[in-house]
Amino acid sequence: MAADNDPGADAAAADWRGQLHLAEDFAVLYADIGDAAAHRHYCHQVVRGSAVSAWTEHGALSGECLLIASQLRHRLQINTQRCWLVFAEPLAFAAEDLLQAVAQAPAQLPAIVRAVQDARRPRPLDPRVAATLERIDALLGERVQAAALAREAALSLSQLERLFSAQVELPVRRLILWRRLRLALALAWSGDSLTQAAHAAGFADSAHLSRSMRSLFGLSPSRALRGLRRQP
Repeated sequence: MAADNDPGADAAAADWRGQLHLAEDFAVLYADIGDAAAHRHYCHQVVRGSAVSAWTEHGALSGECLLIASQLRHRLQINTQRCWLVFAEPLAFAAEDLLQAVAQAPAQLPAIVRAVQDARRPRPLDPRVAATLERIDALLGERVQAAALAREAALSLSQLERLFSAQVELPVRRLILWRRLRLALALAWSGDSLTQAAHAAGFADSAHLSRSMRSLFGLSPSRALRGLRRQP
């Protein structure tokens, strides 16, 4: 969808700075919100601060705790004060449960991390979908073909796509891209170079990783990596 009504669609991205807790299916940040282009991503996102706002494709949001649901095109508005940001995968978290947990938790990184952990409610999956997700994670450093995944699950590709659309809410190839990006960022925040992280996660090169990051988060990985410090 075009971002014709996005007031900052062409703005250059600025660094994000702050603290980061990264888990397998969620991340918690306490950070200065850097500029970013309008984007959409698979995670639910909750933003908490004294006064936060966002442009979305369905209208503006503002308040002290905002929910940006999975796949909603949006762009956060720059705030001079640090905000809490939580990203959580729909496979493990219901959007409203996540919002309530973050809104009610004490404003401390360990407390918000615990609240998010307690809100985790893994979605029951068809065994073939669950097995395919495990297979995708095992193959991320290699070439992953959706048709081969379907054959391993004893399904046609169209059948597998229908199951993913119903249960994962993302096409197989988009889920593969998401898992690649998730792995690459975890490796980069653990100390790998962007090139090392990109290759280990199955991207052709760091430029491919950067394009994917811009598409899903509206900024380059280098801008996030420079200013965000990973915390236990």
